[in-house]
Order: sequence, then structure tokens, then C-alpha cells
Amino acid sequence: MMKKYFTTPIYYVNDIPHIGHAYCTLATDTLVRYWRKKLGKENVFFLTGTDENSQKTVDAAKLAGKPIPEYLEGMAKIWRTTFEKIGIEFDDFIRTTEERHLKKVHELFTKIHEGGDIYKGKYTGKYCHGCETFLKESELDEEGNCPDHKKPPVDLEEENYFFRLSKYEKPLLELYEKNPSFLEPESRRNEILNFIKSGLEDISISRETSEFGISLPIDENHKVYVWFDALINYLSGLPDGEKSEFWGEAVHIIGKDITRFHCVIWPAMLLAAGIKPYKQVFAHGFFTIDGQKMSKSLGNVVSPVELAEKYGNDALRVGLIGSFEFGHDGDFSLSHFDGFYNSKLAGGVGNLFNRVVVLIHKFLDGKKPEEGEREEDVLTKFNQALEKQELQRAINIFFEYVGSANQLLNETEVWKLVKEDLEASKKVFATLLQKLEILAEMAEVILPETAPRMRKMLGNAEKVGEPEILFERK
Repeated sequence: MMKKYFTTPIYYVNDIPHIGHAYCTLATDTLVRYWRKKLGKENVFFLTGTDENSQKTVDAAKLAGKPIPEYLEGMAKIWRTTFEKIGIEFDDFIRTTEERHLKKVHELFTKIHEGGDIYKGKYTGKYCHGCETFLKESELDEEGNCPDHKKPPVDLEEENYFFRLSKYEKPLLELYEKNPSFLEPESRRNEILNFIKSGLEDISISRETSEFGISLPIDENHKVYVWFDALINYLSGLPDGEKSEFWGEAVHIIGKDITRFHCVIWPAMLLAAGIKPYKQVFAHGFFTIDGQKMSKSLGNVVSPVELAEKYGNDALRVGLIGSFEFGHDGDFSLSHFDGFYNSKLAGGVGNLFNRVVVLIHKFLDGKKPEEGEREEDVLTKFNQALEKQELQRAINIFFEYVGSANQLLNETEVWKLVKEDLEASKKVFATLLQKLEILAEMAEVILPETAPRMRKMLGNAEKVGEPEILFERK
């Protein structure tokens, strides 16, 4: 049986989750739900977690006035429960301070070191504390600042251990040539290929000055560089690691800002350790809130939990990941979210289900007419969109189908037709019920908490269930 393995990035715990983190994790969860439905839950593995071996952790713990272990325990709990609250069903939640992760980091480091691809040397460069990485002059903006953090990097000279990344320039190009879908969307793949072709340099993979992290197995005075450590979570969080039958089907869903780590350094590390690389990286874009970049100073950093508590987890899911094309930059309109909820969910799908079931109870005593023709092509298009990771398209297909069902209901005026031609009205009701069945099937993926209530309203083979309000108007 085919296997699927999906991962999100592991998230820094220097702050609580915001809607950007929810976007990536909900999108991954939606893909996971599709494949679980198709292959069976036991054949799909979903991993998320927290990145804790970082200078950001040290700084945040100091700011909170807490010992690092206490701070980490509290923050990991917040991240985990936030994801659970908004309806994300992961199979495992990895923390990089766990013993299983430390063992895997030491194991992989040792394999690469024994293969001759790790050596000791001195490094001088410009280091951005926000990115936790060295930057080239060419990567800085016109003012000499980090383009992401708008601050100048500091000049740093350290004695470090290095990974021979330069050795893997040709093997990486061959890997991309053999696997055209190794990185998607295509625009990201072109960026990475150009970066590799411009020439790779060896990278520093340890820090002598780090206050917190995993010590090198060959030198207790050095801590493993956070990015070298973090990437290994995809193996340490998977039962049996690279030996697992899931590993060959691994798909890393990430934000576009960390593409180089995942698509240059990570596959090179695996090749150096003699491990076959994962199947794919999908790098999604960033989004603004009502046209503005998320910022604490602007006060537009949105809590996914607050939004879900007001509108429900399913509304958060489709409203967020349906706002723009997955893989591209876009905008999430918080100011229009209320309108979306009331028109598409409460007034659209919710009203449709309620009206049809109420009418069947009123005019047919709740009895189902003979089954109408099932429009499988809609379901096929929906499934194809999800297999191509076109999440917005899948959501649009769902709502367009809601629209077609509401149109049929209104055009036939079945509540009038039933009084004039009972048999003709039964055919309309049969068609409507088939549409609702298909919508309920699609909802298992994109509206997972509403889908069981839809099924309950659709009842059994003979009668529909009791009507209910699926989405309360706000």
C-alpha cells in the first residue's frame, strides 16, 4: 500500500503561534486529511513540532524571567494545544530538546563526519541573529541590512566545524534533474537551481559561543548549529527514521523564506550521510493582512484561536487557505472575513443543507426519493486539485458546487412544484440529495468538523435526519 509522510517546519518558541503558522499547518493538515481518506489513516504520517535549540530561546526565556527548561515546557504546550484547538490532527509532535532528537542528530553528524565531510576551521562573516545564519554581502539590502529583519548583521569570527557543502554542487544538480517535482512551485525550483549553479560554499555547522543547544559528539565545547540540528527532526520524529517505509514519500511543506535550508543544505546532508533524500519540498508564499504586513506595532497579528473561537475551526480553515493560491503570495482580508462567513458558509452551504432537509420533511415526511444521478466529475476535479496541492482550487470547486445546488433549488422552486407535480419534485429532491452527498464527501477534507453533522442531516438510506443550523450567522 502506498504511504505518505507530510511535515510542517518546526516552529520557533520565542513567541506564541499566529495566523501565519496556522496557515502552513492547516494547509498541511488538509492535504493529510485527503490522503488519509484515500489511503487509510495508518498509511499517512503527519509530523509537526517546535524548534527549541536556538539563541532565540535563550533570549525569550531571559525576557520571561524563567529558566530555559521551564520556559520551553510552557511554550511547547501552548504550540501543541493551539494546533489541537484549531482542529489539526498530527500523528506526532516533535520537540528538538527531546532525547530521541539528540540521538538522531549525533547519529547523522557522526555518519557525515566519518565520511570525511566535516572539518574544523575558522569562519569570519556577517551573522544575522534573527535568521540565525551567516549572510553574503550580495544577500543584504541597499542599506547593508538583512532584508527580512531590517537590521545590519554583526561581524563574527569563530572557530567552527564545517560541512563540505561545496562538494555536493554537482550531486544536487543531478538530483533536481532526475526529480523535476523535487521542489515546487516551479518558480522556487528555478531560484534554487540558480543559487546552486552560482557556486556553493562550505557552511559552518557549529557554534562555540552558543549558550544552549546540542553539543557535538566529537567536541563538547561546540553546539550544533540550529539549522543543522532542526532539519534532522524530519527523521527523529519519524518512527524508524530513514528506515521507515514512510521516509521515501516525505513531503516537507514550508514557507518560502527557508527554501535554501531545505532544498540545498538538507538534501546535501542526507547524501553525505548515505540516506536517500525525501520526495518533495513545497514552499508556500507569504500573505498580508488587509494589504499590510503582519506586525505587532501595527496591531494586526491575528490569533488563530480567537478567530476559530468566534467563527469555528472549519471557517478558519477554508477562509484562510482559500484566500489565495497555495504556493503564491496573497492577502487575507480580516475585514471581509465576516462577510465570507455569512455568505459562503452560513448563507451558502449551511442554508442549502437546512432548506433541503426541511423541505423533504415537510413535503415527503422525511422519506428519501429514489437516488438521483451522481455527478462524479465534480468529485474527480476536487480530488485532482488536492493531489496537485491546489488547495484554493479545491475550495473553490466546493463552493461553486454549493452555488449550483442553490441555483437548482431556486430555479425549480421545488416547494411550489411539489404541490403541482409530486413525481417531478421527487426527481429534483433526489438530485439535490446527491449534490449534498457529494458536498458532504468533499467536506470531510476541507470542513472536517462540519462533515459529520452534514452526514447526520442526510440520515440513512430511507430517511433524512433532523435539520440543524450548520453555521450560525454572525
